[in-house]
Amino acid sequence: MVTLGTDVIIALIVVAVVVVIIVVVIVVCCLCRKCEQCARWTRRKADAREDARHEQQLEERRRVHDQARTEREAVREQMRVKYNLNGGQTNLAVVS
Repeated sequence: MVTLGTDVIIALIVVAVVVVIIVVVIVVCCLCRKCEQCARWTRRKADAREDARHEQQLEERRRVHDQARTEREAVREQMRVKYNLNGGQTNLAVVS
């Protein structure tokens, strides 16, 4: 049988350690890249939820504003009819 000297064994151990370190670095890089991709997906989902919530709030504010505008216009129209400021139109009636 062939016996290996200590110098050869040390060289093989160094090569094995270098190979293990390279594999570990590659695995860590792949995991970090995957985690970053997952983080981007999570941020996109969170941003989409936030945008949807913002749009819903905006629509609610628009609805409330339109309702208030309609009420103000009705009150103005009643005032025009009450004080005969309707531009000579006689077909308007006072709503109490």
